[in-house]
Amino acid sequence: MTDSFGIPLVTEDLIDCFGQPTHRLVLEIDGTVTITFLSSGVKARVDPATRAVLTPGVTVPSQLLDHAVSMRLG
Repeated sequence: MTDSFGIPLVTEDLIDCFGQPTHRLVLEIDGTVTITFLSSGVKARVDPATRAVLTPGVTVPSQLLDHAVSMRLG
């Protein structure tokens, strides 16, 4: 996957115990991570440096924040 500037983004799909994808995490060029809840299509932008959820009204479980932090550059 690439952004509009042609720079590759890191994408990670999380799967459940049945092998079905549940969430997609994308490391954005600005260092934030976009988490897509695949069952509902809801997207949340998070700052992995501070573990802050930047999308108002969306709650992100701590395990998903852990995955976002693991994608952080530097």
